[in-house]
Amino acid sequence: MAALQEEVRTRREAVVRTPLADERRRQHEQGQRAKKQVWFNRVSLSFCCLVSFGAVWMVAAKGAQIYEINQNNVQLQTQIQQQQAVNAMLKTQVAQLEQPSHILNVAINQLHMQYKNPIVIPSDQTGQ
Repeated sequence: MAALQEEVRTRREAVVRTPLADERRRQHEQGQRAKKQVWFNRVSLSFCCLVSFGAVWMVAAKGAQIYEINQNNVQLQTQIQQQQAVNAMLKTQVAQLEQPSHILNVAINQLHMQYKNPIVIPSDQTGQ
């Protein structure tokens, strides 16, 4: 019985392996390979587009960060210059206010103090 089944199986294979069937099978396999290749091409193109978009996005984000940092730098430099100008003005005012002539002028004119000659205390030569 096994021999009979083996003979039937080989005859089927012989029938199936006709040149026309082989051509159809080969065309079907080529079609499958072509579909796989198209699918692979689409997937790889999509992946490349996503990677390129991500790279462009990162470059744009870094550019925006650099621009923002530069803007902050310019603002800080402006503030530093303004503060240095204020400091220079205050130093000038302090230098003017520290002068004895100005102090005397404020004491007499604004505080209504009177200038008196200094008192000289005679020193006793014997007590020393």
